[in-house]
Parts: sequence; structure tokens; C-alpha cells
Amino acid sequence: MKQEELHNTFRNEEEPPRQVEEKSEQKVNPTGKIRSVLEGSFLTRDIMIRQLPFLALLTLLGMIYIFNANQADRMIIQISKTKKDNQEYRYNYINTKSKLMHGTRQSELVHRLEARGIRESKIPPRKIIIEETEE
Repeated sequence: MKQEELHNTFRNEEEPPRQVEEKSEQKVNPTGKIRSVLEGSFLTRDIMIRQLPFLALLTLLGMIYIFNANQADRMIIQISKTKKDNQEYRYNYINTKSKLMHGTRQSELVHRLEARGIRESKIPPRKIIIEETEE
């Protein structure tokens, strides 16, 4: 068979060249893409302009995420400081309570008052009864 016999007989007009062939013929210049990113010219294209609200939303969500993470870290640090302070106050309370219990025992009071010259009475107290008279 000849080359002429293989062409399409249903159409009279010639087919336009395929776009795939055009793309394969074009050379891709990687430095052009890098240059457009560095210059910022890729932002002026219609595709990027239509995507700006979405990019703004992503930026806002990223900022909220970062703020939330920092706030959680601060809260964890504050909770640990509060726990440490609470434990320290509890130890201080227990220590003060034990000192008070030790200092208010009768034997301890007698020992401290002897240094001032006050002694414990050996005679039990007596009840004083006053009779009321009717006038």
C-alpha cells in the first residue's frame, strides 16, 4: 500500500496539527520557571489571581494553627508551674502544722515556761462557788 491510500476519505478538509506534537516540539526552559518565581511574575497570571482567596484562607488557618500551638505550650508551662507551687505550699503547710503541734504540747509548754520562771502547778484547781442572795 502506498502512503496516499491511508489518508482519511470521509473529510475533505485537512486536519489541524495535533497539540501534542506542538508540546513535544517546544523546549521546556527550567531557568524560565525559576526566574518567574524569583521575580514574582507567576503571581500576575489569572490562575494565581483566582487562587488568592484560597491562599489567604490557608494562610489564616496556618496562623491560627501556630497561635493555638503556642497557646497550648504556654498553658502546659503554666499548669506545671502551678502544680509545682501547689506542692511547695502543701509541704510548707504540713511543716508548719507539725511545728505547731509540737510547740503546743503540754510538755513542750512546761519546758519553755520554766526558762521564764513559771512552773506548773501541782495543786489541782478548786471550784469557787458564790451563792446569790436575794435582796
